[in-house]
This record gives sequence, structure tokens and C-alpha cells, in this order.
Amino acid sequence: MSPHIYAVLEPVHLLLGRVTSDFVARQIAREVGRQLREGTDAERLQHRLTVRFAKVMLSEIRDPGRWLLGVALPRWGCGYQDCEAGVLWSTGEDCEVCAEIVQDKAAARRRAQRIEQGLCPEHGTRPGPGGRCVDCVLDDAIHNPASAPVPAQREPEGPPRGSCGNCGARIVVIGRALEDGLCKLCREEAAVLGTAVVPAPTAPAGTETCSGRDGDVPCGRKPLPSRSVCGVHRVQELAGEVA
Repeated sequence: MSPHIYAVLEPVHLLLGRVTSDFVARQIAREVGRQLREGTDAERLQHRLTVRFAKVMLSEIRDPGRWLLGVALPRWGCGYQDCEAGVLWSTGEDCEVCAEIVQDKAAARRRAQRIEQGLCPEHGTRPGPGGRCVDCVLDDAIHNPASAPVPAQREPEGPPRGSCGNCGARIVVIGRALEDGLCKLCREEAAVLGTAVVPAPTAPAGTETCSGRDGDVPCGRKPLPSRSVCGVHRVQELAGEVA
């Protein structure tokens, strides 16, 4: 073993002295020489040996040669040469590649645990009858709005509803409304005006504008439901009937 390699192994001289096999000693020297030739600093290698030797009890190392070759000397970390057990040797900062690997492994363990528990592997919530959780459906709707399910239109419960033939207000079609198609206020108004309460005439098919006229100009307003005139001209008609 050359003096230079022996100096690099200074932090573990105690263990090196307990290696009884010349073959193993030569393997240790070759491994140190290989790493030095490939660009590993002697200081970095000494630091690695010091840290790893400090983390174990001497009584726990049953085979010093095997421990030096299998635990103390190998570089731990990712494929980035500057990475030293998750820390960049040149800067002392955490290695981002190793951090991503740790996160991916943690996510894989978390997914496996959720699947084992019968939960959604992505969100950890209980899936619905279709096998997907509410959060999965919400994510799909956010990323692809066109695929979001359209809620079915609910029909109102109770008696049928319609529109007043006079004012167009929504009414419940029961009782007197079945006969005249008017709301209570319009029915009372008609009674006050002395007009007969008869079913309101139906607007001609295809009528989209009021049939009345504002002077010499045709009215462009939309007619009331079941009427051929708009609200303004209907008021004028009622005023004429009162007169």
C-alpha cells in the first residue's frame, strides 16, 4: 500500500490494522486508488470515511475489511458525481436529484398504503360508486370542462305551472287559472273593469314582435305570452276599454 493511499485511509487506521487478509488489504488500496484517479479529492474521501466510521460502534463491525469495502468507501448518492450522500460536495447544498428521488419513493409508499386501505391513490379519499372520488371528478372538470357532467334539469314538484295570459307572470295552473289562464291580480283587475273573464287569445304562431304601432312605426317589442301585443300596448288596450 502506497504512503499516499495509506494517508487517505487515516480516519480508519484502527480498522485497517485489524484486516488480516493481504488480499482484502490490496482490494481496499485498489478501491482508494481508483476513486482518486477518477477525480475524487483525498479530502472528500477522508471526510466520507470519518463520517461513516463515527456513525457505528466499533463492536458492531465484525469484519473490518468487508465493512471498509462495502460501507465506508463507496460513494452514496445519485448519478451526479458531485453528490455525496444527498449533499453537493462543492457547495454543501442539498442535491435536488436526490430530493426528487426521496419524494418519489415517499409518494409511491403513500399510494400503496392508500390502495391497500381502499382509498383513492391520488387524493386519499373514499371513492364513489363509479370507482372515482369526488376530487378526481373535480380535477377532470377543471382540466377538461367539456367532459364535466351536466346536471339533469329537475322538474318542479307540485301542480303544473304556466304564465298569466295578461301580464306574463308565472302562475300555478289550478282552480280558476285552468279556465281563464290569468293570475289573481289580472283576474281581479278584469272584474273591476267589468270585462268578461275569458281565456286569453293565443298569439299567432311565429309572432316574435308586438303587433301594435308607436305612431306610424311598428312596435319592435316582444309580445306578452299568449298575447299579440307587448305590455305597453296591452296597457293602452285596457285604458281604451275603461274609457
